[in-house]
Amino acid sequence: MIRLISIFFVAFGIVLGGSLLAGLGAVLTRQAPLEMMKNVALDIKFWAILGAIGGTFEALKGLDEGVLRGHISVAVRQILYIMSAFAGANIASYILVYIVEGKEIV
Repeated sequence: MIRLISIFFVAFGIVLGGSLLAGLGAVLTRQAPLEMMKNVALDIKFWAILGAIGGTFEALKGLDEGVLRGHISVAVRQILYIMSAFAGANIASYILVYIVEGKEIV
């Protein structure tokens, strides 16, 4: 349970922090910071998921061990880790887009 929460907030922080720093970079380069933050928040989600679960090889290795070798609990755990990272990245991007545009992503 501790690892699920940790993975959630790592993915959340990657999206939120990356977007905020991209907005700062946009200010320094005289671009539209809110638009840059929104674009980065939507684009960085995949990388936040990969970063939060520690790379794809560990997750795929866990799924392989769970499915092919009969350790179902290992496969379920890896799927829960991926879902937790996905939730963290998506919630952070939804919050950022809501703040920037004032509307929900459909």
